[in-house]
Amino acid sequence: MKAFELALLMAFVAPVSFAFGQKTAARATEGHESRVDGFNSLVAKAEAAREKDQVEQAIRLYRRAVEIKPDYVEGWWYLGTLLYESDQYTDGAIAFRHVTGLKPEMALGWAMLGLCQFEAKDYESALVHLERSDQLGIPRAESFYDVSKYHLALLLTRSGDFDSAIRIAADFAVRDKDGPDLTEAMGLAALRKPLLPSELPPLEREMVIDVGHAMCDAAARRAAVLNSDIALLLSKYPKAPEIHFLAGTMELSSNSDQALADWKAELEISPAHARALASIAGEYLRRKEYPTARPYAERAVAASPGDCVPHAVLGQALAEGDIDLPRGIHELEAAIHFAPAQSQVHFLLAAAYAKAGRKQDAAKERAEFLRLRSQGEVARSNPQ
Repeated sequence: MKAFELALLMAFVAPVSFAFGQKTAARATEGHESRVDGFNSLVAKAEAAREKDQVEQAIRLYRRAVEIKPDYVEGWWYLGTLLYESDQYTDGAIAFRHVTGLKPEMALGWAMLGLCQFEAKDYESALVHLERSDQLGIPRAESFYDVSKYHLALLLTRSGDFDSAIRIAADFAVRDKDGPDLTEAMGLAALRKPLLPSELPPLEREMVIDVGHAMCDAAARRAAVLNSDIALLLSKYPKAPEIHFLAGTMELSSNSDQALADWKAELEISPAHARALASIAGEYLRRKEYPTARPYAERAVAASPGDCVPHAVLGQALAEGDIDLPRGIHELEAAIHFAPAQSQVHFLLAAAYAKAGRKQDAAKERAEFLRLRSQGEVARSNPQ
């Protein structure tokens, strides 16, 4: 084709193409506006159905809405909550996975994902996601705060993290929210039973509830009823493991001599009870009876060599009591290895280093102690 003819053709085609492009753009704009109007109408219908408790219709409409707009986080949220409330937990978890993907900073999204997984019996995933929610922090005013905390406590107990579960249950008790379910959860954690309430053998339920009731009263400082709680436990379950240890723990602040007696009674039932051994050693340390503390601390380390507390009490007995300073330092270093965030152990190690003339090491441990203590104070001053 000649150059002139080609130029002429292009001169003719270009305006036509441009005009066609204008029409296409106009139609696209009209189509976009139509889709937006259709989406908005769909959302309005979904909201109306949800507000009227027309759950199945609302679920269908929200499903269509998130198909049209996959980043519609509010749609995924309402879809997930409707599925959760209608016991469709697997589908609810899918919806809340979208919520957490779109808004990973949303604590409540992780909580709802974990709750759906709990009900679907995916307990390992539920624990991970409820812990994530707890780290982000659901405000106490939120309606799902207590629900997520309660289920987190159950899963922590199931996983063997009993002390963390007890702390959560104790917070409920302090807030006078220790109803029957929470009391049972507290009892399971206190008795070191890695079970969910539904898995508890019926013959054990009475003791679990009795223990949970006493522990909640202790946490809430209900002194008027605590003595009778403890007396009941000791009279009903005199040979049951853990009962004497728990009794001593609850009595310690008011009667340390009786606490010692109860912990020693626990050893008659469970001679290798590491927490009882460490508690006895700790009480003798408080009284500065270092030689008396030492054998109990040695037995505690032998019974539970991978835990921080036995190493800490043994290290303190050896270092503060001038029994064996180098080994005391070694034991305190071991304690920090197992629990590096325990500020008090850093304080003890700083004192031991100073006694040994290790000034730089002592200064480093004091700085770490102050840093960790400051973090703890900030956390306590900003409750969720």
